[in-house]
Amino acid sequence: MNRIKLIFGISTLLLFLMIFNTGCELIDPTEVNNPSITQEKLFKDATGGAKPLLSGLEFAFSDAINRTSFFTEVVSDNYINTSTFISTQLDDPRLITPNDQYLGDFREIYGKLQTLHALADFGLNTVLKADQQSTNKDAARVHFYKGMAILLLCENFQAFPLEENGKMIQSKDAIKIAISSFSNSYQLNSSGTHAIAVKLALARAYRIDKNKALAIQSASEALGLSGNYVFSAEYDPINLTNRMNLFTVVRNQNDMQPLPRLDFLDPKFANRDGSDPIPVLKSEEAYLILAEAALSNGDLGGTKTYLRDLIQLVKTRNEVPYLDRDPRRNRPNNNNDKVKADASSPAIAGLIFKRSNSTVNTYPVSATSITEDQINSLTDNNEAFRVLYLIRQEILFSEGRRMSDLGIRLPVMNRQIDANPNVHPGDFGTSVLVPSYIPQGRDLDSFEYDANANLVTIKYDMNKILMQNKSSVSPFF
Repeated sequence: MNRIKLIFGISTLLLFLMIFNTGCELIDPTEVNNPSITQEKLFKDATGGAKPLLSGLEFAFSDAINRTSFFTEVVSDNYINTSTFISTQLDDPRLITPNDQYLGDFREIYGKLQTLHALADFGLNTVLKADQQSTNKDAARVHFYKGMAILLLCENFQAFPLEENGKMIQSKDAIKIAISSFSNSYQLNSSGTHAIAVKLALARAYRIDKNKALAIQSASEALGLSGNYVFSAEYDPINLTNRMNLFTVVRNQNDMQPLPRLDFLDPKFANRDGSDPIPVLKSEEAYLILAEAALSNGDLGGTKTYLRDLIQLVKTRNEVPYLDRDPRRNRPNNNNDKVKADASSPAIAGLIFKRSNSTVNTYPVSATSITEDQINSLTDNNEAFRVLYLIRQEILFSEGRRMSDLGIRLPVMNRQIDANPNVHPGDFGTSVLVPSYIPQGRDLDSFEYDANANLVTIKYDMNKILMQNKSSVSPFF
């Protein structure tokens, strides 16, 4: 196994991004044997710098996805934080501040996303320009990672600067920069799997931009290129492990527990060494976007067709048996348990499985509890919207997407407010945004469990609430 030691200068953020001892599980080691590439080397003699730059971007991307996923999953209704060292305020999102333990630290979500963006900019403006060996495909990948950094910032924050000491840019404007980056990436390389990833990223970005026509076009083009594609952030047991695994598999103290309605999906990443990849772009989302667009046009038949096609794709994704040792203390832990999404919903079986040294199936790419028969029976557009967002919740589970779907947006970190002369306390984007339809306190995760009746009743069916507020929730309505 080749090992690569990389030190990249990031002048934009006045720090070094150090990538060390990165093994072949994480990146393609190419032909390089143990180089040491310093900031000075990149500036003065950057010939050949594209290869280590791209390796560093892959690492920074995986690192950013890693931090985004577990943090935002706890903020959302997907998981409750029972006893981790993650901030306990995350389960009550209105209490989140720029000083939050896992938001204020530059090593966490905001800092990691800004580092990824800064490294991509540094690569485009410095490394690739000085490297005569770099190719259009190299530049395409750098533009892609720049676009992904901005896309993820837009999904999770209201506003943020994109240059050192820069002014805050609202996400509705920044998403157009992401779209430009993805478009540049596609122009430079419109072949192979790269083209599929870019088209899926464009569909996701155009959706945020409320550009229904181009979201439909990009999603359709992505499916035309591949109907079962997955692009993931990669991890390995030594250098960068999947942190969702730490909280949902290792479970030293019963750490993070899923909403009972989603118990059958937990854990998504079951390798105990933390090497599971996290899906970031996949064909499933193209179907979700097409279904949402069709529903917004009043085309229930088209929505049902796309959802049936989605379910057929999900059936082809792999299932992995897993011996789950989680004791599930004071939690539903019985195959006979049924779940009501709220007090007025029917009780559904088959969503909760006994853990405590029992084997369950895990779904590292995607799964859903919704069947084709349920899709066929839909006759009401509002109910179709609720089901669509439930499927989104299940398909994108553990991937750090649900918080954004709920409409919650995080504040920029306190260091950004204190150190940037263009950002001041109280500015747009410096405080958490929690829509009024989100339950108060910790009720986003609340449920009652009657063990004698084998019945779980969740306090709020958030997908029903999202349906009731669809004009605020969906970019297409």
